[in-house]
Order: sequence, then structure tokens, then C-alpha cells
Amino acid sequence: MQIICITVIIVILNLTLTLLILMSQHEVSAISPIVLALPIAITGATQSLLVIALPIIIALTELKISQLSPVLGLSALAFLIGGYVWPRRIMPGQRRQLLQRLLAVAVISQILFVVLLFAGIYEVFGAFILLSALFVTRFIYGFTVSGVYPTVQAWLVSEHSESEQIRHRALTYMSVTINAARVLVPLIATGLIMYQSEMVLALLIGLPLAALLLLPREQIPLINVSLAAPVNRWPEITIVLPAVLVHMSLGIAEFIIGPYLSVEWGITLGNTLIYTALLLASIAACMMLTQFISLRYRLQPGQLLIWSPAGMALGAFIAAIYPSTLPAGLMLIAISLALLLPASATGAVAGRDPKAQAHASADLYTARILGHLLGVTIAGPLFEIASHLPLLAAAISALIAIPASAKLRRALTTGA
Repeated sequence: MQIICITVIIVILNLTLTLLILMSQHEVSAISPIVLALPIAITGATQSLLVIALPIIIALTELKISQLSPVLGLSALAFLIGGYVWPRRIMPGQRRQLLQRLLAVAVISQILFVVLLFAGIYEVFGAFILLSALFVTRFIYGFTVSGVYPTVQAWLVSEHSESEQIRHRALTYMSVTINAARVLVPLIATGLIMYQSEMVLALLIGLPLAALLLLPREQIPLINVSLAAPVNRWPEITIVLPAVLVHMSLGIAEFIIGPYLSVEWGITLGNTLIYTALLLASIAACMMLTQFISLRYRLQPGQLLIWSPAGMALGAFIAAIYPSTLPAGLMLIAISLALLLPASATGAVAGRDPKAQAHASADLYTARILGHLLGVTIAGPLFEIASHLPLLAAAISALIAIPASAKLRRALTTGA
């Protein structure tokens, strides 16, 4: 039965990706945005997989969540460094080569990470050495894989720059692909968990390896483009602060799903893993459907910068007060976040020239990473104090993002 379930899931994955690729090729003549987005989607799903595997990691290493949370959170600082370094190394004609190198190192770091986890069973290392080694492998992974998103996005925009409408459709397909991977990967993880729970750790290695193998070929540009020297500057606080607060709320809520289910629902390790995987898949499906539906309506980004954080706060608060409503609370967070992401990106670039828009987009990317790692870092210690405390902190963080986004809303209103 388990083998049948895994086979069905893999078939669904292949059919879905094939359908999306055919759809996107019908829309544009350049490299399919679905093909280009696959490295982002696959590596991005690794974060969901880490949340699913957290109870397994705790069981293998016998470390406390309050020990692992800061290690996993602080190691994500590498995403900030990589997010600043790699966009300045992107060269037309050399993007595939850069991605190959980054993903190859990412695969090696994930192999070492999994080996260390199994070494915890035999107590090969003490707790301090094990935590340090886990930190190093996660730091290397974060530093390398953080270059995938900006490199692929720059590649995508250059491939689909005929008009704003074509570029918007291509970016929409990219977003849908990312969310589709966040649906399908947890489902695959669920099938593996039903067979043997430790098998889910193999996906931590398999995902970046798949991203490496699926890199498309890059056409050498006909015209040499001279790139302007990078500008060293601090990220703009107007953009950074609301994004940090929103993604800190998301990081907190996402990281404690497994432990929260285990404590508040009183279920076994196996069921916790399966429920976590299914919840993450449902969250991604909600976001994907919300983004599809939102294209049919003329939503005001300025209003979404108010109501979306409020929706995230309400979802986290409901889940904290009534543990049985955790799925509903997470769905509300997902719907709100799906609407907020394009709204915040629109506000960040409103009224700016093209060069300033590139800087603003980089600031937003950096802020999202920073907010998520801060959320992951504090989630574990807060959970040790009280299981509902992280979700309350997530609600407060989302609410503070509303006044913090005032200047972005003003920019959308005035166009300045």
C-alpha cells in the first residue's frame, strides 16, 4: 500500500509539472517560466521539508527544540549574506554556470547534514560539537542556495521582457510553480513517512540534486551587456521593516507546527509528521489558488498592506487560543500572505526608476530572509516557555507590520 501511494504521488507530480510547462509554453516563446522556476520551487520546498522533519531530527539527535531553533535560525544568516553577494555576480550567459556551482555545493552540504543527524544516534559527537557541525552545514547550504532565487528571477525577467504584460504572466507562473512544489513535496514526504519516517531525510539531499539536474540551457546573449558597478548601501528601512515583521510572524508560526501538534493534540510522532506535511501542502495549495483567483479582480495593494497582516494576526491568534483550530488558522495566514506578497513588492518599487526598483527588490528579498530567520530563532525558546506563546508573538508581529507599512501605502497612493 505504501509503495502504491508513493507511486501515485510521483505520477501526479510528473503530470502536474508537464501540464504547467505546456501551459506556459503556449503563452510565451522564450524558455518556459515553469522550467526556469523549477530550481527556485524545488529548493524553496526544502524549508517546508525541514519543518516536517523537525520531530525526526529531535528524535535522532536527542536535542531539545530550544537548542535546535537558534542553530537553524542563526544559520539562516547565510541567506542574508548570500542574498547580498550573489545578485552582484549575475552575468548574462553565465547564469547557468553560477547556478550549477551553487547547487553542487548545496547538495554536498545537505549530505553532510543528514550524515550528522544519523551520527547523533550513535552519540559520535557531544551535543556542542554536533550543534556546531549542524550549524556549519546549514550555513553553507544557506549561503549557496540563497543565490538561486535572485539568479533565476533575473534570468526569467530577461527572457520575458517583451512587455509588462508578458513579464507579469511569466512571474505569475513562477509564483504558481513555487507554490505547486510546496504542495507536492509535502505529499511525497507523506508517502515516504508512511513507508519509513527516516526516508524523508533523503529528500533533503534529493531536492537540491533535482534542482541541479533540471537546470535549463542558457542561450549566450548576442550583445555584450556592460553591468553597472554594484552599489554598496544599507537596505531601505521603509521597505525592510514591514517585510521583516510579516515574515518573522510567518517563521514563528511555520516552525512550531510539528511540536504544537504533538503537545496540544497529543498524537504520535508518525501522525505528527503526516499531519505537518499535509498542513504544509494545504497551505501552499491555498496560496496558489488565492493568487490565481486574485488575478481576476482589481485588488488595491494599499488596502492589502492593511488587511493581509490583520488576517495573518487573526489566524495566529485563533490557533493560539483554540489549538483544535490550528488548520483553519494556518489557512487564514496562507490566504493573507498570498495576497500580501505581490502587494508589498508593488509598494516597494512604486514611483522609482528602474535602477532604484532593482535595489528595492533586493531590499525586500533581504528583509524576508531576515524576518524568517528571526522568527525561527525565537520560536523554539518561546515554545519551551508555553506552547501557545509563539503563535501569540506571531500575531503581535503581524499587527505591528500595519503601521510600519504606512510609507509603502503612501507611495502606492501618491506614486511618489
